[in-house]
Amino acid sequence: MLFNLLEIQFRYPLEGFPAELLLTANVTWNTLQHCYSLDNVRLPGNAGIPVMPPVQLKKKNDQWVHTDSESGTLLSESAGAAIDEAEADKVNCLNNDCPELGYYLEKAISADGADFGNIQLFNPSYRSLSIVTQRGFRRDFLAHFNVVTAGDRSACGDALRTGQPVVIPDVSQLQSYSRHWDVAARAGYRSVISTPVTTGKRFIGMLSTHSSQPHWQWNIREHQQIAADLGLCLEARLP
Repeated sequence: MLFNLLEIQFRYPLEGFPAELLLTANVTWNTLQHCYSLDNVRLPGNAGIPVMPPVQLKKKNDQWVHTDSESGTLLSESAGAAIDEAEADKVNCLNNDCPELGYYLEKAISADGADFGNIQLFNPSYRSLSIVTQRGFRRDFLAHFNVVTAGDRSACGDALRTGQPVVIPDVSQLQSYSRHWDVAARAGYRSVISTPVTTGKRFIGMLSTHSSQPHWQWNIREHQQIAADLGLCLEARLP
């Protein structure tokens, strides 16, 4: 989850009844449990009167389920769809406000003849990265890397932890990358470079490009320059 707080409205179908409740909830990301927390679930206009306890949801195999039971319900499906829509709306607003994101991503992909790429923004509240712009990836990759922290053994996670560019010449040969092998094989990439996007002492995000073939000669300096230009572009548009 990229944004500190989302407010969603969703329809809660009451099982066995034709009526639906329109509910409002605040959504935050639970870093420890890697799930979405729905708090203050309420009727619209009644901010101080919750109608149910907090709910914790996550995505499992592209389905919204309850964290405790690992199963889906009408509530998880309806609220999850609202979370997807709210996040997509905010990301679209950012891309519309900053069309240069696509320009810098394409420039980075072209720098080494790569095949895929993405830009992640850093959420300082949760110290995590989330993808806001990408080229060439399908939904399973985007879901797998929806939220990345410094503890995740991936190129972008390692670059977040060290603050330095990280190159993986061949992900299939790196044991620490094993939990990502399946998604890498399905996405069709073998090599990746992740470069921190910073301005001064501020960490803004990550610029990553991926090659379908093993690649040992990434142009790190050019990626750093593109990341620096991207950082200046984004700094004025972020709070």
